[in-house]
This record gives sequence, structure tokens and C-alpha cells, in this order.
Amino acid sequence: MPRDTDATVLIIEADSEAVAEYADWLEGYAVRTAADGERALDALDTDVDVVLLDGELSDPTAEELLGRIRARRPGCQIGLLSGVSVGDDVLRLDMDEYVPRPIDRDELRETVARLVDHGAVEGAVERYLSLVARRRRIETRRDDADLADDERYRELTGEIAARQRQINTLLAEVGDSAAGRSDETGATSPDDVQTTKSGAGGPLYRTRPREFYGLWFLAALTYGIGDVVSTLYATVAVPGLIEANPIVGTLLSSSGLPGFLLLKLLVLFVLISVSVQGARQRERFSYYWPPVVATGIGLLLTGWNVRLVIGA
Repeated sequence: MPRDTDATVLIIEADSEAVAEYADWLEGYAVRTAADGERALDALDTDVDVVLLDGELSDPTAEELLGRIRARRPGCQIGLLSGVSVGDDVLRLDMDEYVPRPIDRDELRETVARLVDHGAVEGAVERYLSLVARRRRIETRRDDADLADDERYRELTGEIAARQRQINTLLAEVGDSAAGRSDETGATSPDDVQTTKSGAGGPLYRTRPREFYGLWFLAALTYGIGDVVSTLYATVAVPGLIEANPIVGTLLSSSGLPGFLLLKLLVLFVLISVSVQGARQRERFSYYWPPVVATGIGLLLTGWNVRLVIGA
């Protein structure tokens, strides 16, 4: 459906400068303005699609006026404009959007566009449900043979199908427009939102890949290959020698060689997971310390094993 046209917006605002500015921002809509509740009710008719209501009105209050508007025009979309915190009693009222101020032109137009879209879908759904109810009433009074010859029933069925297509089209347009607004405002995925909260840019393993892969390559050489090879050599070549390393000796005696290798692999996976999570959160400490610790442990154990082999 056309956007920014064929919709009437009623702005109820006590501040004359603000209401003039809002009306100017909403170019393309049919805009009506009112400075108080009584004038607003006079301007409220079936042509009004969206109401922007000043939350700081005093006589009548915004709460009272909102209720009167909803009673008179149940299908009207209402956005409550307010620059201060509002009470729970207001938030429980049947408004469609709470719009915090200050608000700029793009935000106001986006808010009104959402309200117009919501009203269009809501109206189409209500009409569709009304038609379905009418058809069911006819079906309860007639048998299938009579319904097949009932022209009014066939017309009603066709209109229901048309309304259903209209609803699908409206929902598709609303989805497309929402996606377009998200693209324009730089909307992000949930993973990107988490990244944004933690800092600008992507995960550190993407923005600093050389550091990530370089550190973990060094850790793999020392903690993985160096320690494992030196341990296996010492164990196989000189039986009993590796027991001189109290750390490795204890692990080998309690878990055996397979258990020792499995434990090393498990520790390595845990350290890599911590580093990757730190990279996603852009927390440099959590990003760097796991490969550094793995490298340090690998150097220590490898050096110890090499010293034992040389000494043998």
C-alpha cells in the first residue's frame, strides 16, 4: 500500500512550536492539529488514522483524553508523546506506542509509519474475521447442497479469499518496510548486537587474525607437539625416565598414556574456547591469556622432558 499518503494524523500538542514542527515533518500525510482535549475531540472523526497525543496535557489529562479517544475511535492508532517518565497507570492504557521525547524528524516519521501499518493490518484482519463469522452463520443454517447454489455465499467466500490475500500482502509490505528501515539505520543481528555492546568492530579473531592464529600456532607447537612428542620419546625410549617429571609422572601413573593425552586435549579445547569467547566479546585479556598460558605450560613441560632425555 502507499506509504506516507492516504493517512490522516491528528497531533494533540499544547506547545504551538512543537506542533508546527511535527506537522512540517509529517509532509505527505493529512495532518490535523489540536492544542487541547476538547479541540482534539472535535477534530476526531472516522478519517483520523493516527493520533499523536501529548503526554503532558493537564486539562483534561492525557490519561483521561486517551480513554475518551479510544472509546470514540477504537480502531485509531495512538502514540503517546512524552519527555518524562510516565506512571504505570498510563502504560496500562490502550495505547499503541509510547514515544519518548525529544524526537527528531526521522524518528517521528518512522513511528507514524509503523502506526499506519499496524492500523492497516488490524483493520484488514477485523474485516476478514467479520466476513468469516458471517459465512459461518450462513453455513449453520443451510446444508451443502443449498450452499452450492447460494450466490451470496459464493460472493462471501470470494471476498474472504480476497481479504486473506490483502492481509498477506500487507504483512509482506510491513516486513519489507521494517527490513528497509533496519538497513538504513544499520540494524544488526543478535551476534552483532553483542559485539556492539562490547566495543566497535567484529570479533578479535577477525579484526586481528594474525595475532590469534600466530599465538595459537605457537601454543600448538609447544603445548601440543613439543610436550607430547618429548613425553612419548622419554616414555618409550627410556622406560621409567619420565617419572622424574612429577607432573607428567603423576598423570601417567594415574591415567596412563591415553588418559594423559586426553587430558591435554581437553585442557587445550577449554583454553581455546575461553580465547574465542574473549575475542567475540572483544575482551583482550580473555583473548590473549589462554594461548600465552598454553605456550608457557608447553615450554615448561617440553623443557623438563628434554632435560631429562639429555641427562639420561
